[in-house]
Amino acid sequence: MVVENLTDGAGRVLSVRRHALRLIAFGATSGVGLAIDVLLFVVLLRFGLSPAAASRLSSAAAVSFVYFASVRRIFVYEGHFVIGLFAVYFAYQTLGVLLAAAGVGALSAAGLPPLAAKLIILPLTFPANYLALSLITARKEARRV
Repeated sequence: MVVENLTDGAGRVLSVRRHALRLIAFGATSGVGLAIDVLLFVVLLRFGLSPAAASRLSSAAAVSFVYFASVRRIFVYEGHFVIGLFAVYFAYQTLGVLLAAAGVGALSAAGLPPLAAKLIILPLTFPANYLALSLITARKEARRV
């Protein structure tokens, strides 16, 4: 069975099975990104940063890792404008990180432990990040910004 709106970075239609495997691979890569994010978040908290500031910095490091680890291997992007695509992805992530950090800050201020607040937002950020990378890499040739 083939679903027409699921394509790889070269515009080829993906089967549901192949799409599921890509989602699993992205999940594994995001898991490593999450480990980077949480570890750096905890370290930054120990250095006295506020939960919101620590979240912004640790998230920026994690999303950078996830992008470079997955753009060619998971999303099979075959274009030549990888750094330009990163700029688009990073702009998207800047907004997402600021919103997520505001959520972490608000939940923390409401009495939730900072790490718990950070983990609560994951069900929103993972699918959004997968969709964003899918859309950004949907064409073989990158969109110029």
